[in-house]
Amino acid sequence: MGKTVNRIEQSAMDMLTDYAWPGNVRELNNVIERAIILCQDGVLCPDQFSIASLPSSTPNWEDTITLESAERQHILNALEKPHWVIGGLSGAARLLDINRTTLLARMKKMGIQRDK
Repeated sequence: MGKTVNRIEQSAMDMLTDYAWPGNVRELNNVIERAIILCQDGVLCPDQFSIASLPSSTPNWEDTITLESAERQHILNALEKPHWVIGGLSGAARLLDINRTTLLARMKKMGIQRDK
């Protein structure tokens, strides 16, 4: 392309290393090629890369709950809809698409009881 790139800003390098690169080497090649085309002064900057708003390789785990907690909440939600009816055509087991005995076993394992 006849352009010379002398350096890359540290913030741009950080952006490139933090990105997950789901497209692997081809995607990296395309992003760098595009940045070079956009580069005017021989310095690659973050705004020349088309990955700024895409997810990084470091997931945000702050709002993540355990699978057991999610299952517990899901069971509680299913129990509340039919007012804690477990079996039958309109029971929580049917809503969850599991057997009544399976639901009872999971409730026992998780210590789920109806408050009286």
